[in-house]
Amino acid sequence: MTTLTSTTMATATSTTTTTTTATPWVEKYRPKSLNDVSHQTEIISTLTNAVETNRLPHLLFYGPPGTGKTSVALALCRQLYDPSQLNRRVLELNASDERGISVVRDKIKHFASLAVGSNNPGGGGGGGVRRNFFGKRAAGDVDGDNATDRGNDHVGRYPNPPFKIIILDEADTVTRDAQAALRRVIEAYSKVTRFILICNYVTRIIEPLASRCAKFRFSPLPVSSMRERIMHIATVEGCRFDDGEADDVVDEILSLSQGDMRRAVTTLQSAHSLSGGGGGGREGNAIKKDSIAEMAGLPPPALIDGLIDVLRSSKFDSVREYVQNIVLEGYSAEYVLSALMAKIIALDGVSDQAKAIIAVKVAESDKNLIDGSDETLQLLAVCSIALEQFKRRD
Repeated sequence: MTTLTSTTMATATSTTTTTTTATPWVEKYRPKSLNDVSHQTEIISTLTNAVETNRLPHLLFYGPPGTGKTSVALALCRQLYDPSQLNRRVLELNASDERGISVVRDKIKHFASLAVGSNNPGGGGGGGVRRNFFGKRAAGDVDGDNATDRGNDHVGRYPNPPFKIIILDEADTVTRDAQAALRRVIEAYSKVTRFILICNYVTRIIEPLASRCAKFRFSPLPVSSMRERIMHIATVEGCRFDDGEADDVVDEILSLSQGDMRRAVTTLQSAHSLSGGGGGGREGNAIKKDSIAEMAGLPPPALIDGLIDVLRSSKFDSVREYVQNIVLEGYSAEYVLSALMAKIIALDGVSDQAKAIIAVKVAESDKNLIDGSDETLQLLAVCSIALEQFKRRD
């Protein structure tokens, strides 16, 4: 018989605490059911009705990042299947890692083709012999039912429909050839498999694939909904704020997140960790509003004012050196361009035509940055146009 010493027990307790503390808040507070999802009311009601009537089609979720697309897909699966069946009924793939046609032909097609049993005692016709990914019977299962599921009263609370679900995240990064191959897979195995495609840009999904799915657009979360959730997480996690500054800090987080709930929760966790809280029950220091902007990599106002002064000097070499220093400091070119444009719009003595020309160039550079262009070159391109317009003014 093995005896656990106090040191061993303390080590085990410390390990458990560390594991719990290290869990990202985005995963810790992810909605567990469709009713826990906020704001996307019409989508949730439609999906809930589809679950209740057992008429779930193939789905296509699209919209800005951090609006709950993946969370809704996972919550839908948890509401459909008993927890003991999730691993063998749901296949989640991130298309940004596996986006070639070979994945569609091998992994996706194989999983989609596996049949589902129909003699689950819990209802819904979703039991059957438990099989692993390669279709072989799992250890401990018996014909017609999973032995570990027998006698579980909670199994009957789930519909357990007679089909599997494949979640393809970031589907807009899948190559067009792979999408074309996926089109046929969806059609051939629709009786035993449902697909949930998730993407940011629906225009990058080929039309024959999109037409086979019910499309749902996820809109950015409103400030009121995000504020309520952020304040709840801050209270549960013991985040500290100075008297009267809680609203200001949360407003700063919401302003930076721009409707992205994932970014808001991650920013709050990072600020809490940087303040010294979160480890071993430590409360840490109060979270400051200024630390939020600095942690997010936002350029300070003095940096943008210095760039305006350099642009007014009409010396390209000075502008190039200043831009290179900005990039080396690690500031995001996207935020620098946004702050620079806000300053230029408010400048006196600059014509509206000059401001419009600069704004058009900023928009072009912003699009180029999204496509992966070099930050230094895009900043220099905008500053060159601004330099030219400032010279004409003079």
